Amino acid sequence: MVKIEDLKRINLLRDFPDYLFEIIANEAQLNIFGAGTQLIAVTEPVDTFFMLIMGQVALKRELTPEIDIIIDNLQSGSSFGSSSMIEGSKATYTAICQETCEIITLSGIRMQMLFKQNHELAYRMMFGVARQYKKHLDTRAQMIMKTLDENPELKDRIKDIENLTLMI
Repeated sequence: MVKIEDLKRINLLRDFPDYLFEIIANEAQLNIFGAGTQLIAVTEPVDTFFMLIMGQVALKRELTPEIDIIIDNLQSGSSFGSSSMIEGSKATYTAICQETCEIITLSGIRMQMLFKQNHELAYRMMFGVARQYKKHLDTRAQMIMKTLDENPELKDRIKDIENLTLMI
């Protein structure tokens, strides 16, 4: 069992009422992972949802055998592995602990069962995931626009820049 106080530190769960925290706390486990531990591997099935209490986790994707791109460096309060709540999903990134991490884990299969039993839990969790994805998309769109501002010659090559900026 996990402490409710720890769950309240997770951004995705920020608006949850205490009775939903209790459901999650009864299902979750607290784990300590060392630096360099691979939690998720690209193309592998995702079966666990992770909530980072302490530490840093890098989400990476191999560009070439010599070059990895870092998609994100997650800090305390972040969560990842939400696709574990969708049956049969595969990872689109590799997640690696950059330092010793304290992480709350939830079984994706168990979460799917809980969602069937408690629709409010499912709604609030999926709303939080959607909010998280929107934030990431907005950040990426802002990065694209900054790149275009710094490289005006690229703007002329984009046919529909107005629709691109609607994402922001």
